[in-house]
Amino acid sequence: MRTVEVVRADPGTVRAGYGAPSCALTGSAASARVCPPDASIWMLAARLEAGASLAFDSAHGDEALYVWAGELSVDGRICPEGGAIVVEAGASPRIEAHGLSRVLHMGSRDPRAAGAGAEVGARGVHVVGPRGVCEAIEPGRETRFFADATCPTCGVWLLYTSRSFAFEAPVHSHSQDELIHVLRGEISLGALRAGPGDTLFVAADQPYRFRAGASGFAYLNYRRAASVMTMRATGETIVENGRATGMKPLVDGGDAVLDPRDRAFRPMAAKAEPSR
Repeated sequence: MRTVEVVRADPGTVRAGYGAPSCALTGSAASARVCPPDASIWMLAARLEAGASLAFDSAHGDEALYVWAGELSVDGRICPEGGAIVVEAGASPRIEAHGLSRVLHMGSRDPRAAGAGAEVGARGVHVVGPRGVCEAIEPGRETRFFADATCPTCGVWLLYTSRSFAFEAPVHSHSQDELIHVLRGEISLGALRAGPGDTLFVAADQPYRFRAGASGFAYLNYRRAASVMTMRATGETIVENGRATGMKPLVDGGDAVLDPRDRAFRPMAAKAEPSR
């Protein structure tokens, strides 16, 4: 496997069913793997028809689902379009699609290496609204963590970021393998280009930089555990979580995440009632 690789969006790879190894499908769906076949982490792009549901077994590590379109429910809680669900290691929820929904589902090939949750045997589910758990908003930039690997019972790292202008990142590397799924625009790494629906795999500790043209980009970035970025020009290291990077926290009482309809969810307690 190459240390940097682009997996193209290809309608020919879409198959009936749901190709995640951790859950069973009831109803109708179609899906395709959007990651290198031998990568340490995986990503599935899927379309769930109305009423389709996913029942997770108990033999999995930490996983995450991003709702690209539509709406999902889990244990009576709603995850709207643009939100995310984190299923901790060993949890066995049932997730249902409300109408046609498109999701990106991510996990680790080795469940034992999927983060803290795999070690402590957690059984929780986080439901995170579209604003995430913390944000950094500036003119032309929007960055949101849905999970930043600081949860004591799971290790998922899931970030949305976008720019509306031409952008060039400095040469850097990360301490974790990563999957970058392009949602809008195009990014390039030298001769490699990734557009909407394409996924870029970058191996841990691989130096790279990316560029985007005048229309900018938006992408979803997944890693299975906490990550450190190293700036190759200076050797500076940056712990990559919301608090360490000065992002604005979006929490209620320390453990409830708000969605845009001002409903708060207790992510570790499936039976908790929504509060205002």
